[in-house]
Amino acid sequence: MVFVRKHLAECGSTNTEALAHLRDGGGPLLLSAARQTAGRGRLGRAWQSDDSALTFSVALPLPAELDLSGLSLAVGCSVADVLDPAGQRIRLKWPNDLFLDGAKLGGILIEAVPLPAQLRGVVIGIGINLLPLPPEADRSAFASGHAALQALDPAATAQATLDRLAPALQGLLADFRTLGFGPWQLAFSRRDLAAGQRVRVGERTGIARGVSTRGELLLDTDAGMAIVSAGELSLRLETSP
Repeated sequence: MVFVRKHLAECGSTNTEALAHLRDGGGPLLLSAARQTAGRGRLGRAWQSDDSALTFSVALPLPAELDLSGLSLAVGCSVADVLDPAGQRIRLKWPNDLFLDGAKLGGILIEAVPLPAQLRGVVIGIGINLLPLPPEADRSAFASGHAALQALDPAATAQATLDRLAPALQGLLADFRTLGFGPWQLAFSRRDLAAGQRVRVGERTGIARGVSTRGELLLDTDAGMAIVSAGELSLRLETSP
């Protein structure tokens, strides 16, 4: 599996462009953009990006029957291992966020579209903050804080970071296609931001006890252990404002 790489100076959303590419019969693609004017995150949240962040999407056709459970967690593990190989500073918050030193560094958005011949087009959108916020920025807009990759790697640029991530993600997707999430369960547990903490997921609260072999959140509630799939749920640490 070889990805064609394409870079745009500006687009609405790399995920939107990548989904259209797959609908038109295109093959594996890694699409980056210097600026997004209509980017989006989970739960329909809109956001824009510029050269202060790295934004890109990986697109590929996969068998329709392939279980994508846990894919966002496996992608997060792969990204974190490249950027923080010592495993000391980047943590993962279920189901799709990367945190650096306790503040949000980036996020992952996975979307899919049905294709002919029993295939499904899968697009993985990734956004990573590169630069710190300017002094005049309204920090109240960042409920989970704002972390920049240059705090970890002062020389980090969008191109250099993408060059490091691309081969790792290509290998991850080849492995996930045959192995599913299971092999990444332990890797996620080592970076699990919420492990052992009281959290809220939708209307439920409990102690986060890691994830299953399918990437589902294990939530220890007063009524017993609940298994929560990612879907459209959002996890907030009870200690967060």
